[in-house]
Amino acid sequence: MPARAATPFDLRRISALLESSLHTGEGIVASALPVPLAGGAIGGWRGLMNGLFGLNGRLRIYLEEYRGQLRSTAFVYDGRRPEWVVLMLAALPEPGGTDSAFRLLSGISASAARSGIQRLFAAVPDEARPRETFFQAGFYSYTRETWYAAAGAALAAPSQRMHARDATSVDAHDLFRFYAMTTPHAVQRAEQLSVQDFDLGRRGGAYDPPHLIGGNPLAMRRRMALIEHDQTKPSAVALSFAGVDRHPNVLKVRTDAGDVDRARDLVRAAVRVLPPGRPITSPVRSYEEHVARALLSEGFRDAATAMLFVKELAVRVEEPALAPAVVR
Repeated sequence: MPARAATPFDLRRISALLESSLHTGEGIVASALPVPLAGGAIGGWRGLMNGLFGLNGRLRIYLEEYRGQLRSTAFVYDGRRPEWVVLMLAALPEPGGTDSAFRLLSGISASAARSGIQRLFAAVPDEARPRETFFQAGFYSYTRETWYAAAGAALAAPSQRMHARDATSVDAHDLFRFYAMTTPHAVQRAEQLSVQDFDLGRRGGAYDPPHLIGGNPLAMRRRMALIEHDQTKPSAVALSFAGVDRHPNVLKVRTDAGDVDRARDLVRAAVRVLPPGRPITSPVRSYEEHVARALLSEGFRDAATAMLFVKELAVRVEEPALAPAVVR
């Protein structure tokens, strides 16, 4: 049976499949959070109910079934940009579940294209079965991301060398400039971010997963955004988000020129504004290895690795080339 949008009548079956997949970890084909914390990717029972009853216009739930048996389900975030993000995709841990996940992704892609969406993103566990499923569904991987986690213990205060300040809307250009300076071209091409996406006052799309940060944007609240300048150019950025329901706190740090000491100070500053009592996670991409060293030095541990995938649903039209006209 083709993939379809879920209804409130599917609640019991979706809940059972999610519970089974989260318990074993084998059925998680995609997750915006590390598999050990994947339950927070759907925002708890409140997020599930809101999505099924259509109470939150930004969360869509899809499923694929065969002869009355639910074989896969997906939670999709519809943000402010022309793109959707697969927050969670769970399937039965058997060959039939793999086939179902492929059909479900194809159905979601078709639905997104009909809605005028240009890109579809997902964070996929770095394992053979999930990777192959997304490759076969027409996605490609543009970077690897490792999540680091800590129990939430208090860290030391930042050193006196840190001169970061709160970022505002007027810093959008500098934030975009810093992103362009520190991000490989292949990643920039996949994400298609612009200056407007970095406008903090308008909650620009750069601050939604899977771009500068990871997780479920419907279950996170931004607590802090810092920017630091080195003479004439931006040199560091830090973001922190407080989790809601079962979602962990999330922080993101990026520094220029592989500066580990500056990254460590920003990690300390970001943790201090987060509410206690829940895990703290931080996604680090393969080209941010110095940030990983800073996190490890502050007591964080490697939690999981994912591949970031994207599927382009619209064909990019190249600008026409201009040639000199010959005037006789």
